Amino acid sequence: MLQLWAVGVAASLLVTAASSLGYLEALQARSVDLLLRLQGQRFAPEVVLVAIDEEAFESLGRRQPLPRDYLARLLRGLQRAGAAVVGVDLALNTPTTDADDGALSRAITDFSDGGVSRVVLVDAPPPRSGPLSDPAFLGSVLRGAAEVPLDQDGVIRRVALLVPRGPGPPQPILPLAVVARLAGMSQGSLEASLRERGGLSPLPAWRSGAGWTLVEQPALSVRPNELWRINYVGPAGSFLTIPSNAVAALADPAAELAHDNPLRGRVVLVGGTYQESRDFYPTPHGAIAGVEIHANVIHMLVTGSYIRPSGWFTSLAFQIGIVLLAGVVMAVLRPLAGTIVCLIGAVLLGVPASFVAFQRSGYWVDFLLPAIVTSLLGLVAEGLARRRFRDSFGRYVSREIAAQVLAEAPSLRGERRAVSILFSDLRGFTTLSETMPAEQVAGRLTEYFEAMTTAIFSHRGMVNDFVGDGIVAIFGAPLQDPEHAWHAVLSADAMQRALDDLNRRWGAAGLPTLRMGIGIHTGQVFVGNVGGAKRVKYTVVGDPVNLASRVEGLNKDLGTTMLITEETRAIAGDRVEVKDRGLMAVKGRSQPVHVHELLAVHAEGGPSAGGGST
Repeated sequence: MLQLWAVGVAASLLVTAASSLGYLEALQARSVDLLLRLQGQRFAPEVVLVAIDEEAFESLGRRQPLPRDYLARLLRGLQRAGAAVVGVDLALNTPTTDADDGALSRAITDFSDGGVSRVVLVDAPPPRSGPLSDPAFLGSVLRGAAEVPLDQDGVIRRVALLVPRGPGPPQPILPLAVVARLAGMSQGSLEASLRERGGLSPLPAWRSGAGWTLVEQPALSVRPNELWRINYVGPAGSFLTIPSNAVAALADPAAELAHDNPLRGRVVLVGGTYQESRDFYPTPHGAIAGVEIHANVIHMLVTGSYIRPSGWFTSLAFQIGIVLLAGVVMAVLRPLAGTIVCLIGAVLLGVPASFVAFQRSGYWVDFLLPAIVTSLLGLVAEGLARRRFRDSFGRYVSREIAAQVLAEAPSLRGERRAVSILFSDLRGFTTLSETMPAEQVAGRLTEYFEAMTTAIFSHRGMVNDFVGDGIVAIFGAPLQDPEHAWHAVLSADAMQRALDDLNRRWGAAGLPTLRMGIGIHTGQVFVGNVGGAKRVKYTVVGDPVNLASRVEGLNKDLGTTMLITEETRAIAGDRVEVKDRGLMAVKGRSQPVHVHELLAVHAEGGPSAGGGST
């Protein structure tokens, strides 16, 4: 668990750093998309859209640029209806006739107070000539950039409120210019506020039944190209939308107009929603017209409903809290199960918590980062479990077999299986240990066990136990091995040759030599994990285990070194050279056992070198 906690904290630091540097922006953007969709649809009463729709475009003969006299009628209708400020999301950089352009410029300048028009235009190069290029007209109108950046996947999620404009001062975008005009600013005072204060203050706020009021609060600080996440109120249609033909009809002085009409006192945005305008963009709520994206930004500015990142420290603390819980779970459960439980828990806890913080205060607590950290922790837990398995199971089988067990993932819970069991025991070692210091005994025993283990591992065997100076080895488990009997015999032969090598070395050093006995039996046993909650051991259980032990003990009576049962000999076939020792009675069994003395082992095509005594 401490290892998992340490790795989890390191992973949290790594993920937090990656997030701060923007490497996870694409994934995090989708987590914000989910929170926006979970909010559902909200209706914003302070902004109204006037849509130049397909019907209006058809009635205008599908002409582009849109007729300027028609736009003039729209603005005069909005003026009569009492709109507070009008943002026109249409570029007016192409001249038409002087009469039509003049009608539009007069409608814009007439809709003024204090010499500044309440109509805000898109910042685009004015026509080279004509009424719309008149310096007096241009000086009376606020302008805002219409550009909104696309994320890498083509979705509009963020906006830069201030964009650079060549050598001149940065230009506010259209929604910011509309909000500034709503606050009573002119182009000059807006530029001065941005230059001197770095933002806007006071800001207008909508009060239901009371209209717009200016609220003293810290200035809305904006910097060029600083990106703000857009807090969308919902999919297309979340703002009251009125067809432009209906509004243009209000320009007629004879048209009846209610005092409490839905345009009075509102911010109104005019834009094209007909297909040929090509002014539709992907958003977290699907395709939305560009004019409605501007409306979402205005709503965010006037209500202060910004998406505020929680900050790296809060995010890191949240991740570490998840890591501490996940470490406990993964230490108790298996890595895969623990990872699944932790991921489900991170989602079930993180998404609602993040949603509550987002909805109540606009804080975005990223639930995705803990999920990423949990996934990394799961991978590490799996790696640690595999390493622990290799380290522990590698004491009983070769590393190649341990790796194969991991790869094939056989069940260790228990099953009946045919295996071959090998028992070995040293002769006279107890007497020898009484005459030698304990350190020398331990050294001799370690050297012996290492040589025997190598011989067993080299033939796919598993060392199941060391009992004093005896060894219990299994062939055919944990991995299936159809040649388990043959491999057990080969191991016995290799063990005898390894002991011969040790005896030659010990004899040259003036040390006593050793002899051993080996017994092998083949049969059906239970193989698997056996034990309780605190200690479990992978072992073999069954009468064949006891019989193999008794067969090894017969070496003392017969004066032999290696004995195998008839069951083992039958499977090994003519690859072994044996001497039939007949039926032998063994302790604890009513039936005698047929044993053979193993004399030599023949490899494919001939006898092995250095077999047992002949």
